[in-house]
Amino acid sequence: MWATPRLRLVALDADLARLQVEDRKGFFGALNVSPEASWPPELNNTESMAHTRASLDARPDETGWHSWVFIMRWADDAPGRLVGNGGFYGPPDKGGVVEIGYSMLPSFREQGLATEAVQGLAGWAFSQPGVTEIRARTMESGTASRRVLEKSGFVETGAENDPDTGPLAIYTLAPKAG
Repeated sequence: MWATPRLRLVALDADLARLQVEDRKGFFGALNVSPEASWPPELNNTESMAHTRASLDARPDETGWHSWVFIMRWADDAPGRLVGNGGFYGPPDKGGVVEIGYSMLPSFREQGLATEAVQGLAGWAFSQPGVTEIRARTMESGTASRRVLEKSGFVETGAENDPDTGPLAIYTLAPKAG
């Protein structure tokens, strides 16, 4: 778990990843969150959740390098609300680079929560040994997503064309000099 001012970020382990695919009610219960009828957020589907489950089943030591959920808590004694998810596309490569992704439920957009979650995930990643850079790819037309990255300190460093989604902007974030 990792915390930001308004969110608890919880890395899915193999058990949570299994529950998310097989037992949604059990998944919500394990996280102590209210059921979300619109779960999961867009850009996530049964296939992507099954991929996370398979990755963590095969390599449970990679917990944290795959999917995380973002939980907003109203009070310590009340269930939280799932507001989005995100994470990384696997552990750092040989150069220490990881790629980040994120998605928010529509009713929790435009409140700064995505920025807070991305900053939290970046803070966690840079606290891990060997991470030298975080990359993100987003559609060039994705104004809101690009703004989240920029507010989180990412800098646009390139572009590529994805045959499935079209033009992508590439952003990078280096650790803060300390």
